Parts: sequence; C-alpha cells; structure tokens
Amino acid sequence: MSEWIDVAPVDSIADGEHRLVDTAGTEVAIFNLDGEFFAVENLCTHEEVPIADGELDDDCITCPLHEAQFCLRTGEVMEPPAEDPLTRFPTRVHGGMVQVGSEPLDD
Repeated sequence: MSEWIDVAPVDSIADGEHRLVDTAGTEVAIFNLDGEFFAVENLCTHEEVPIADGELDDDCITCPLHEAQFCLRTGEVMEPPAEDPLTRFPTRVHGGMVQVGSEPLDD
C-alpha cells in the first residue's frame, strides 16, 4: 500500500520548478506545471540519466543526454530515442504540503 511522503510546502515549488525526493529507494522528481503537481521517477528510460536535469517546455521534459522527450502529465514518450514511458507516481496537496505516493501508478 502506498504511503504519502511530504515533499515541500505548495508555495515553495514555483511554476516550472521541481523538487527531488526519495521514495523507498527511488528518486522521484515532482514538477509544478501551472499549479498542478506531477511526479516521475528521475530517470530517462532510454539511458537512465536524471530526467529532472532536462529542459522543461510546457508539460514536456527533454532528456539532457539524447533529447528524448516525455509528457510529464502522462509519462508518454513524445520524441525518440526513448521507447518506454516514464514511471509516474501519484501526487496530492494535503494541509498545504505537496505529497507524493511511495508506490508508482499502475499504468
């Protein structure tokens, strides 16, 4: 069963910014996209480099290594060379805190 992990106060993650958190040994990146929070494992599925180091454009992030692009809302691959989607995690705002679930979403 997934547990909720506090990440940061809502107002401390600006639009277009992210925070990293460890969830049961997995580094997860939580992004603020126009006041909505989305969480993905911090690894590009192509070469396993930190995806949070990439360039954010609207709701897509581009891997800094080979420029694979992913939709942060869905995890879907938007541009190759990646073929597999990002692993997503649930998020919520509770008591003024952004929280992330400790278990990935079942996609």
